[in-house]
Amino acid sequence: MTEYVGFTRDEILDMSLGSLISTVSRAYLFFLFHEIEKYGIHGGQFQFLKTLSKKDSISQDELAHIYHNHESTIARALKKLEDAGMVARNVDKNNRRKNVITITEKGRDIVNNIQLMDEKWENNLKSLDFGEKNKLKELLRTLTLEALDNMKTKQE
Repeated sequence: MTEYVGFTRDEILDMSLGSLISTVSRAYLFFLFHEIEKYGIHGGQFQFLKTLSKKDSISQDELAHIYHNHESTIARALKKLEDAGMVARNVDKNNRRKNVITITEKGRDIVNNIQLMDEKWENNLKSLDFGEKNKLKELLRTLTLEALDNMKTKQE
């Protein structure tokens, strides 16, 4: 019987949707985090960098809210990114108790390089053709929106 890194084929066939998504996600993160380590950062820091590359000049509070993390967790990750020259923290002119975070050119370069690794991972998945991958993404986006709505409802 073939075994796939801790699972048999039969165990995989019996997995629920959530377990299947989680297993694919863990395999993806294993690959991606291995690539990210080459830049001296870890996955949690990368997610903040990626967000800043799309939504630059936001506060630590906003990052904490987006990722449902404590501000102290965000502050530690940002300190490491700042020390590595990937982000800059500046005091907000309108509220001196607030830090505004911006991504540096070095940070943008790293995000771009890691996004290429993202594409490499996706291209290594040969069992689905381009159309099937897009359909799967569409279905997963729908599930993601629904799951986040359910999460939001539980928080209210």
